Amino acid sequence: MNGSTSEKNGQNAKNVKKHRLIIRASLLVIYVFLIVVMIHSGRRHTILIDNKDAHDGSYIGIDGMEVSIDNQEPLEYYRGDRDKAVVQGQKHTIKVELFDDGRKIEKTFAVPLWTDMVIIFVPKLVNGIEPWLEPFTVAEQLEESQESISPDEEMSFQSIGSPQLEGVE
Repeated sequence: MNGSTSEKNGQNAKNVKKHRLIIRASLLVIYVFLIVVMIHSGRRHTILIDNKDAHDGSYIGIDGMEVSIDNQEPLEYYRGDRDKAVVQGQKHTIKVELFDDGRKIEKTFAVPLWTDMVIIFVPKLVNGIEPWLEPFTVAEQLEESQESISPDEEMSFQSIGSPQLEGVE
């Protein structure tokens, strides 16, 4: 009797370990799924809405329009304006209404998963020029603005003297 009892106990121990492993694996799968869903739907993004002329002159800003993203309150933009909208999730809709001719444009777009900030060039969107949506980084913007400054416009800090402190020798 001792032999069959110890076999049953050994078999029960194996079954218990097997059930624990299955439960733990299931919980791990559920946690990973929840993490993916939360990252995908809950991540906030900043969308810059740009209505400036192109540096190379390939397009010009729109004289007047109203823009809204994801049913947020529409904002008015004029040539040279840039503003931002903070949105949540990956998929969004932009609505543009031009003041000149009353034309309405609506586009759906997705923000790349690991991108925090994107820029929408509305004049490109309205004129059908691709890509009208691009990832935005401050470093690229600084580099681009440096390239557009002529040498005459560059600021020199050498002409600025150092401040003189009184009583310091």
